[in-house]
Amino acid sequence: MNAVRRGHVGGVTLFRSLNVDSPAQIRELTERLQATARQAGRPPLLIAVDQEGGQLMALGDATTPFPGNMALGATRSAELARRVGFAIGRELAALGVNVNYAPVADVNLNPHNPVIGTRAFGEAPDLVATLSAALGRGLQAAGVAATAKHFPGHGDTAGDSHHGTPVVTHDMETLRRIDLPPFQAAIEAGVRLILTAHVAVPALDDQPDRPATLSARILRGVLRNELKFEGVIVTDALDMRAISQGAELYVDAICAALAGADVLLLTSFLDQPGIYATLLQAARRGLLPMTE
Repeated sequence: MNAVRRGHVGGVTLFRSLNVDSPAQIRELTERLQATARQAGRPPLLIAVDQEGGQLMALGDATTPFPGNMALGATRSAELARRVGFAIGRELAALGVNVNYAPVADVNLNPHNPVIGTRAFGEAPDLVATLSAALGRGLQAAGVAATAKHFPGHGDTAGDSHHGTPVVTHDMETLRRIDLPPFQAAIEAGVRLILTAHVAVPALDDQPDRPATLSARILRGVLRNELKFEGVIVTDALDMRAISQGAELYVDAICAALAGADVLLLTSFLDQPGIYATLLQAARRGLLPMTE
């Protein structure tokens, strides 16, 4: 709450292990967070969760255990995906949550992928595109902002970006045929946010080991200029090991902001004050624009 009072955060992400007990407790928590922001003269907070369905349900037993995306993908039903998105959104909105880090728009081509797997709708780009757009529409019809992830695609990797930087080796033709269409469909469906992936994509960047989260060529060049996304770009958690940690994290935070990220996501408040101070000083020194 102190960070909210100081105005150093734009939002809060809730985690099952840290913040969740019961529906009533979640609603009380979100109301207290928004009340604290109002009393401090701050804008309303983004209150977000990873409520994908299936294996990733951030609010756990406090909400309905909907099947995961692979199960939805097996039905091939855009209407069912929309209805599930709407139902998830209704529950989140009732609890005071206004952002969901879903849908997963990754095309899961690699059976050895340790981080996506059943979280994806499938391995067919057209199906993933259709169901991602439908689930996003359902969420937003219920008043919760949808977030397509993990841009520009985490589906064909054998590594986990929580522990290192996976490399997507697709060439430009493959990226435009497989990885990018689900995000284009989500954008056309009006999703409010897109969450970046900590994957390196040499075909899109002149630094072949640079995570997409830190790449202006990927975020500004592809996402903004080519796909025409005008919403909010949010990073995946910056304390994942694909991003440099320790003192180097502060440099990477500046890189993410310069690349075009609007919101920098952290799973711990321990680094937040230092990163805020770093970004503010970078702006004072002219390294970051104060406005865009």
